[in-house]
Amino acid sequence: MSHVAHPPPVLRGTGSKPIYTDPQKLPGVIPGDPQKPIPILSSSNYSIESSNKVSNLKGKRREHGLFYWLLAAPLRRAVETIFGRKRKGIMGAASGDEVFFGPHGALGEVWNDEMSSTMLGKRLRKVVQNYQAMNKYGVQYPRAESGAHQSKLSGPELLCQIKKMVQITTLTQDMEPFAGFPWASQLSPRQLISDIGPFKTCAVVSSAGSLKNSGLGKEIDAHDAVIRFNAAPTTGFEKDVGSKTTVRLINSQVMASEDHHFLSNSLYSAGILVSWDPAPHSSDLREWYNKTDYPIFKQYQRYRRLHPQQPFYILHPRMEWQLWQRIQDNMGESIQKNPPSSGLLGTVLMMSLCEAVHVYEFLPSRRKTELCHYYQRFSDAACTLGAYHPLLYEKNLVKRMNQGSDRDIYMYGRVTLPGLKTLNCTHGSTSGMISKT
Repeated sequence: MSHVAHPPPVLRGTGSKPIYTDPQKLPGVIPGDPQKPIPILSSSNYSIESSNKVSNLKGKRREHGLFYWLLAAPLRRAVETIFGRKRKGIMGAASGDEVFFGPHGALGEVWNDEMSSTMLGKRLRKVVQNYQAMNKYGVQYPRAESGAHQSKLSGPELLCQIKKMVQITTLTQDMEPFAGFPWASQLSPRQLISDIGPFKTCAVVSSAGSLKNSGLGKEIDAHDAVIRFNAAPTTGFEKDVGSKTTVRLINSQVMASEDHHFLSNSLYSAGILVSWDPAPHSSDLREWYNKTDYPIFKQYQRYRRLHPQQPFYILHPRMEWQLWQRIQDNMGESIQKNPPSSGLLGTVLMMSLCEAVHVYEFLPSRRKTELCHYYQRFSDAACTLGAYHPLLYEKNLVKRMNQGSDRDIYMYGRVTLPGLKTLNCTHGSTSGMISKT
């Protein structure tokens, strides 16, 4: 009998509500009441290794058998929504995506930094609207409400704005309220950017499905430092993604999910760990400590007891929202009131540690595909265009800041960004906002 991929079990946070899988790993949400979105089939563990446990739903979409009718009614509706026929005009995980990802798709050869929600299909447009309306983190930002924005900055201006207005900070043992806790000594006494680097060249390796069959492994490993994300593996994928891991950035949902085996999986014990968890938009550290999305601090303490020598940092949540504001200020419409993706957070983090940064397949190359991750078989346009995270707008921002060529993006999915310390930013002079050579 076929099995449905349910959201993985997770630990409960500090509140009383049950925790659901990160919506970015549930790219589709059934349109309806924005306060009560319905999570649908999870892809978080639909890996190549475990795919024999999960049926191929694409093959089921044309006929309803026993499998279909054994599903609960909400899941039947979810399946119908995801795998609706093209003639209904619905963009689902397995139908209709050709309009974006085919050789003549709407995404074009190279990402257009003027992409907006009006270019999305009906399903994704509704999902984005739902998340904009939910405002789970209590964002109070006039420009986000009105869609009003300043004139869009140029790439060099954007880079300097990020340098000046995004504080790359990690928690240290002297910060309140942590200084008063018995486990404060498990936190680093120093900032991450003081402890590691600087590096000359760095690679940011996304988990995008378009890395599959890229052959970029040797190029990636040639960098002085490499950052990877969440549960993205290298074993078995070295030819495409390389094997070097200097930093791994993980979200708190991965830390809490039982299926990811965070405390015991050797995947996480290589390199430097950096974790993050969304905080309410205007909260201080004490409020965040009592209102985390997932039990990041409990898991952090457990992991540190098992691996006391491994460097392990926690991002200050202020960075997430400062970066979110840079995105919102430079877009012509309201974006999701949710924090940026791990991919963008990791990119800016490496820009603070490196002289030059190459980001791979954050902007999709000629290999662009609806496949979510190179190590999974789950497909959904939302993994590229965004649902929970404002991915579409993040990509616009990165495209504008790119100092490489469009050919680099098309051929290799490679974006070139300067290290923040290399920037020569002068007040009132756009011409001065350039990277030192």
